[in-house]
Amino acid sequence: MKIGLTGGIGCGKSTVVRLFAEAGWRTIESDTVVRELLAGSGEVRSALRERWADVVFSDSGEVDRKAIAKIVFNDESELQWLENLLHPLVRAAWQEALFAEPESNWLVEIPLLFEKRLETEFDLTVCVTSPPDVVEARMVRRGYTGTEVEQRRSRQMPLLDKALRADHIISNAGSLEFLKRQTRRLISEIRS
Repeated sequence: MKIGLTGGIGCGKSTVVRLFAEAGWRTIESDTVVRELLAGSGEVRSALRERWADVVFSDSGEVDRKAIAKIVFNDESELQWLENLLHPLVRAAWQEALFAEPESNWLVEIPLLFEKRLETEFDLTVCVTSPPDVVEARMVRRGYTGTEVEQRRSRQMPLLDKALRADHIISNAGSLEFLKRQTRRLISEIRS
């Protein structure tokens, strides 16, 4: 079974991924793959340096994700350039993993699953939703400003549209226990 997981920023996708992993599923988070590429891919780091020079690197030589976000969320052409660089590499990473273990149950978290029309790669799709005020409160606790949350949200398909396209919806509007119950119920349904 291959499941594509999506949802809005701050909706709890990572928590759902962790719950699937605890239930024995193989999991991949797109953001983790991006972090690995930014940290370890010479090809990606060279492209970033060529495009933005040292502006997106810390004094210790690490990629500064906040500096990249500041650039790309204020300039559509820069965001497009970055997506054209990273998205094919991220897609190749999860496709390679699924190909290597085709008999395993997989959950692949892809924030832009529907935007990039990747739903046909999966047997089922799941969307994690949360009310906007809950999302904003979560993201502010993580150090984002309301403006940064809105910049990211505006670059994605509206959450309602994602939910309408998904095969299953998990609502993260309540407690962590509520989220766990819904996720475990979904896993149980899929297994049967």
